[in-house]
Amino acid sequence: MKKFILLILAIIIAGGGYYYFFVSNNTEVATTSYEYIKIEKGNIKKTVSATGKIIPTSTLTLSSEISGKIVEINKDFNEQISKGEVLAIFDQNPFTLSVKESQTSVDISKSKLKQKQASLEKAKSELNNSIANKYGAESRLEDSNLYLSKLEENLEERKALFDKKFISKKEFDDTNFDYESAIIQNATIKSEISSLDAIISSRKAQIEIIKAEIEEVEKIIQQSELTLESEKLDLTKTKIVSPIDGFILDRHISVGDVLGAYQKDSIMFTIAETLSNMNIEIFIDESDIGNIQLNQLVEFSTDAFPDRKLNATISQIRYSPIDDQNVITYEVIASFDNPENLLLPGMTANVDIIVQNKEEVLKVKNSALSVKLNQKPKQNSGGSRWGGGGASQMQEIMAQINMTADQQNKMRSVYPKLGKVRGSLEAKNLSPEKIRKEIQLYIENALVELLTDEQRNKYFSLKESLNVKKVYKLVDGSHEQIDLVTGLNSGGYTEIIKGEIQEGDEVISKVIVETSEKKALRLF
Repeated sequence: MKKFILLILAIIIAGGGYYYFFVSNNTEVATTSYEYIKIEKGNIKKTVSATGKIIPTSTLTLSSEISGKIVEINKDFNEQISKGEVLAIFDQNPFTLSVKESQTSVDISKSKLKQKQASLEKAKSELNNSIANKYGAESRLEDSNLYLSKLEENLEERKALFDKKFISKKEFDDTNFDYESAIIQNATIKSEISSLDAIISSRKAQIEIIKAEIEEVEKIIQQSELTLESEKLDLTKTKIVSPIDGFILDRHISVGDVLGAYQKDSIMFTIAETLSNMNIEIFIDESDIGNIQLNQLVEFSTDAFPDRKLNATISQIRYSPIDDQNVITYEVIASFDNPENLLLPGMTANVDIIVQNKEEVLKVKNSALSVKLNQKPKQNSGGSRWGGGGASQMQEIMAQINMTADQQNKMRSVYPKLGKVRGSLEAKNLSPEKIRKEIQLYIENALVELLTDEQRNKYFSLKESLNVKKVYKLVDGSHEQIDLVTGLNSGGYTEIIKGEIQEGDEVISKVIVETSEKKALRLF
């Protein structure tokens, strides 16, 4: 029994020591493992993402140019139309009546004109007769004056002979009678001439009056004809004709509607010239507009067809800024073919503008570039565009691209604008880091726009050469640090420009550290 108790005590003592070692004296053991990815070869695209709206390449609105009532509509929503095709008709009766009334007015005025012209011709004829009669009277007066002069001489001779008793009184009286008769005839001719002068003056005055009346009637006719032409034109406007080949986007009228001429509510149809070629209206933030250029490729999808990727091309960049509560954007137009009329005006387009595209280049996932193995993190000279040594690098690059004094002065003018840029970014509730990067990008875009093509190419080449990153390549079970010159970074991948690495090489993408507890053995 005593031996049994001693055995039990020995077991308890041993058990207590075992518990103390493994339970009471624990230590943590770290186990490190790695996840690897392979260096790939493929495409990298840098994009500017935005939301846009699909619009026709051109639209026009047909509005009423007359006031009237719609009695017929020949075309409806979504229908194809041809140039010259009648789309709708106003009630033509009031316009036809107006044309008839104006035509009657013109005809009456023309008839009156003919009467006046006939009166004028008659007055001219009478004037000519009076003038001819005057010429005849004046000729007779000349003859009368000559005859009277001869009679006067003859009378004086007869009187001398009568005084000397050479002729009888009867002979003298006959001569005197002839003389007095000639005087009366001469006076009659003169009176006739005076009367003809009065008649001629009257005829001339009458002619001037008739001419004035003719001129007035001609003005009335001219005005009446203009009114007639205007009303004939209004009559033609009762038929609403399509000015182009196109497509009815919207019909704003119904039969029975009464429209006013050129009123706000006088729009009748909205027409798209075609739906086979369409545009996307995109509003780009000022921080991104420097990356946008004509003819850049645009990839987009629509909410209506989210799984269908389509392509467009930047066709227009509008430089007029749009200020919405201190947020500056610029309108950009992208054009695309729509042969099946699949996409419709007003659809929302989710747009990616490809501002840079590298094809079949070596690339690595960004996760591999952030791995550090038992090293203090170093300030990466290429980690950002400007921060962490980026500013000094930029100064170094600018010194090497030989900027002119004018370019440098223009670059200096950019910096006073940064306060407004920051304000617009802060209005969007962006993080401080995002704001910093956007400002850096704004400065870089401003710089790039000032450079010549040669300077620009040299700038990007120098910039890329300074963009050095590190990866850890798996070589025979160990890890070798490789320095890489990197380029375009987009979509979770970074382009490898230079480095001792090739497609298929494995590099660390993630370091996994697991800890476990180790139990210590102690006898009491």
